[in-house]
Amino acid sequence: MEHFDTYLHEIIAKNLSGQCTEAESAALQRWLEASPENRAEYEVLAKLWQDSPAAVVPRREYNTAAAWDKTDQAIQPAPSRVKALYTKYAAAAAILILLTAGAWWLETRSSLKKHELAANDGKIKSLELPDKSMVTLRQGAMIRYINGYHHNQRIVELEGEAFFEIASDPEHSFLVKTPNQSVIEVLGTSFTVQTGKDSTAVTVASGSVKLGVEGDTAAVILNSGQRGVWGNGQLYANNNHNLNFIAWKTGILQFNDQTLLEILPQLADFYAKDIRVDEKYRETASQQKATITFRNQSCDDVLHELQLLLGFHYQQDGDSIVIGQ
Repeated sequence: MEHFDTYLHEIIAKNLSGQCTEAESAALQRWLEASPENRAEYEVLAKLWQDSPAAVVPRREYNTAAAWDKTDQAIQPAPSRVKALYTKYAAAAAILILLTAGAWWLETRSSLKKHELAANDGKIKSLELPDKSMVTLRQGAMIRYINGYHHNQRIVELEGEAFFEIASDPEHSFLVKTPNQSVIEVLGTSFTVQTGKDSTAVTVASGSVKLGVEGDTAAVILNSGQRGVWGNGQLYANNNHNLNFIAWKTGILQFNDQTLLEILPQLADFYAKDIRVDEKYRETASQQKATITFRNQSCDDVLHELQLLLGFHYQQDGDSIVIGQ
């Protein structure tokens, strides 16, 4: 029997299970267009795939060559035309064995192509996922993903904070999994996810998402302008009043009639510095308000402008800053 190309088998298997990359889909399309026989062969495989029962996970050491040999032995001598038909359909059946009984194989093939990107050099990093969704990682964040789908789902794993802009694909849901077992299911949106050891916060810029816990039916639906938090066994949502939830991405800090006590924690988060208010100055700081916008300015420039506006003084020692009279 003339064996088909093994790489082509893999592409056909991934295409029928919805896991093809763009490059693999293009290669398959070229093969289909090469001859009517190729297209007819693919249609046979697709029909066998659709009509086959659910795959049962077999022993992990499946041997493709042995499957071909077994198929060869099963073909009995026959007139040439009949034998040719037997050969063709037996080949298709052999591939089907590889496809349906090899659920573990598809899984391991995907795991071999798992990718990881970390923004661990102090810079923001942007990434286009295989489905054309865009992800922007904040400094210190890390994302893991595969080329293709996992059980017809688009799944990524996130540690740290990132901003997602999800490509629309109603047939393949998009899930963000975190180390603390929370899961964000995308319903068509752009949003930020901030993960911690024991909590996850999601702020929706557009569209809606569902925030829940893996293995639990409890969940909240978050719409544009809302923020949801899961932590310490609690799950809740409220309106987002923080204009600066993606300032780390845009470089723009906005404050609208906010007190100095409200402004300083946001500066501390944005610049990754320890900014404290002297206890003797806290009451005054709680009454001082500012409406101001900063664009891609240094921490020292921002504090200097606020100092001129509000009249406080500050002392800086490394990454620690103390605000006082």
